[in-house]
Amino acid sequence: MKFPFLRNSPFPMISLVRLSVLCVGWHLATVDAFDVLLGYNKSEYWKIPQLQLYDSIEQCLHNKPEGVFCVAKVVIKPDSRSEIWRLIKKYSKYTFQYNHDVLTRGVCLDRCKSVVEQLGPEAERFYVPKFNVSKRYAISDWLLPNVTQYRRAYGYLINVCQNYDLRTRYNLSGYAEIEECTTNETLDRPMDTLDVCYTVLLALLLLLAISSQCYDSWLARRSSGDANYYRKSHKSRVATLATAFSLRRNWARLTYKASRCQYQQDLDFLDLVRVLTMSFILLLHVFIGMAMFTAQNPLAMEQFSAHPLSQMLFSIAPFQVDMFFCISGLLLTVQFLEHTENKRFRISILWQGLINRYLRSLPVYAVLMLFTVSRYDTYQTTPSAYKIMPKVRLICRRKWWINFLYINNYYQPEEQCLIHTWYLAADFQLFVIGLAVLTLLWRFPKATFWTAVALGVVGVVLPMINTYLHAMDAMMPLTMKGNEYQLWYDEYFVKTYQATETHCCSYFCGMIAGLLYNKITRKELTLPLGTLKNVFTLAYISIIGFALQAPLYNMIQFSKPSLWMAILSGVHKLSIGSFYSMAFLLLTFHDRTSAVRRWFSGNALSRAMARLGFGFYLVQMSVLKVVFGNYPEDTRINVQLIVSTFCSTFILSYSIALVAFILIEKPFDVLFKLLLSSGKPRRPELESASVSKQSAISSISVISSAKENGNAKRNGLQEEVK
Repeated sequence: MKFPFLRNSPFPMISLVRLSVLCVGWHLATVDAFDVLLGYNKSEYWKIPQLQLYDSIEQCLHNKPEGVFCVAKVVIKPDSRSEIWRLIKKYSKYTFQYNHDVLTRGVCLDRCKSVVEQLGPEAERFYVPKFNVSKRYAISDWLLPNVTQYRRAYGYLINVCQNYDLRTRYNLSGYAEIEECTTNETLDRPMDTLDVCYTVLLALLLLLAISSQCYDSWLARRSSGDANYYRKSHKSRVATLATAFSLRRNWARLTYKASRCQYQQDLDFLDLVRVLTMSFILLLHVFIGMAMFTAQNPLAMEQFSAHPLSQMLFSIAPFQVDMFFCISGLLLTVQFLEHTENKRFRISILWQGLINRYLRSLPVYAVLMLFTVSRYDTYQTTPSAYKIMPKVRLICRRKWWINFLYINNYYQPEEQCLIHTWYLAADFQLFVIGLAVLTLLWRFPKATFWTAVALGVVGVVLPMINTYLHAMDAMMPLTMKGNEYQLWYDEYFVKTYQATETHCCSYFCGMIAGLLYNKITRKELTLPLGTLKNVFTLAYISIIGFALQAPLYNMIQFSKPSLWMAILSGVHKLSIGSFYSMAFLLLTFHDRTSAVRRWFSGNALSRAMARLGFGFYLVQMSVLKVVFGNYPEDTRINVQLIVSTFCSTFILSYSIALVAFILIEKPFDVLFKLLLSSGKPRRPELESASVSKQSAISSISVISSAKENGNAKRNGLQEEVK
């Protein structure tokens, strides 16, 4: 394998030796992994009970007013004498395997009643009381309304009929516990206040858009046919307010390509990078969903995840999000330094920046939250989706305020509302830290070098501390067991992956790259191209080395807490942060006429998709769950299903993001600018560039200044989070 820049590196032998050692270590570690892969004998595998099995809910409830359909967990009782039990243990041993001793059953009570009636007095001997179970086998009771009543009324029937099936087919027994029951009365829930509020809000937004467009069209006719009318801001605050929801104006803001300042031209490749990375993250979420939803062939996902190449790939995939943290740190620094150059120090930039950053990400987030706590669960059509949609609605009704305080990645992180928004919380927290650090540098510019050193040290040490205190592995293991509960209870995800300190290294590396960019462009520092290439080369060699080790963490239970595991964790995070930050700097100063640089510069489509990125990121998980929540229980996992799920979610998410941008995101952006300024609108253009638009995940941090009355200036801080 050839590595770019290795020829010019002063450390080729060291790098190659290190890579060779890691390769040997990988082969030694994955012998067992290959053994498991080859050990998936289908005739043997299908001897064990099927993971999920559902009766027909339609036949159970249709034309049967008293019909009851329940979903229950069946925990198989250990029996060392049973060959089937030994197979269950074999195929439940590793993190990348399901818990085959915990079964999910969708049961029609009529069928259970007939089984118990046929058994007569013999039914009692099939009942198995609850025994000691060390692992989690069901979601928390607070998420299961009326579950106590259901268990009291139907628990005995389901326990007996499930044990009858286990005993007669597998010579096993188990404890059955109800999680959810559905009757004809509960099949369709009545609308409540939040449902009405959501419907009224949508109607109001549509009415505002139509009214604003009509008024804007009237003004356009009075402008004597100005071809660029919709691309210009109004001088009047009243007109700006009245046309904030104009459809054509907001469409123009989405598609407009403005002249760019120097740093925006240098960093124009970030639009395409964000779009591509977001697509890859969606694909990763599709694979997680495939491991989570009810399918007839779970063996397909188990075989896929057992392969060492899959484990190596997925060891890298979760940290694609670090690219966005790095982008946020880079842009925050570049734009802050650009904004504050030759200006007097003002501590007020802190609270101005925080208020602006918070408000700009709020509207779309709030509308999505309102949808989640109201109409979200009505899109469920299959009983197996009870955990995916109704429970998320219940969680968000209790924990919505935690999300809006941006502390959901720390406070009550289990059973999280809109679990993917942990990123927004971590990014906001890092934004606060980054803004405070840059404000101090504005006041004490001579401390730049030692501040950069401190950021690098802290970025490495904090992940090490997290890994050691929580007794975690150095890398995130590939877990099928955690995916079953949407990662709600996965220890690594809850305690380490979504923790801010785990990703601070990437953010701080982005800030350091921003400081370097500022020094280089101002001729205060000569471009250290050779050093950048060497660091980039060592970083990606290190990442490859860690990927080769990934099967270790899936196959071996290391003794923890471990100091060496903590050190590996810190080095891993440093490698990721260094790789992204050096890649961005190399692309920034790369020959702009080269084919690679021109391709990364993107086009009008990539700029528009990047501007829609915030809405896309927010809605893609909800859209994906709706898609999975409508797959029938007899669905089979295959390549066609993966491709169709990805494409449908991609198209639907961007379509919804487009509507959200035009009706919610951009109008409220204009309103907040008017609210936070006491003078005239900030600029005659629509948008300076795609990198100067606020949205979490679509863009980055932006510091802008606007003219006020007279010669006064208003300073505003906007961040476009990834």
